[in-house]
Amino acid sequence: MINFEEELKKFQPSMEVEYVENAIYEHDLTDMTDIFFEFMKNEKAAQEAAILNASMADVQRPM
Repeated sequence: MINFEEELKKFQPSMEVEYVENAIYEHDLTDMTDIFFEFMKNEKAAQEAAILNASMADVQRPM
């Protein structure tokens, strides 16, 4: 029968797993949230530019 307590004492994590884990945590990886926030920032800037252009057109329009 397997003695789980003894097996747990012998357990050593794989170095490959630790290497990959460190590589992931040390790099600033882009995820979907980052992409979404960048998209929203660009959309807001485009809307503000459109509002500014529209207000400038109203000011320059002859009466």
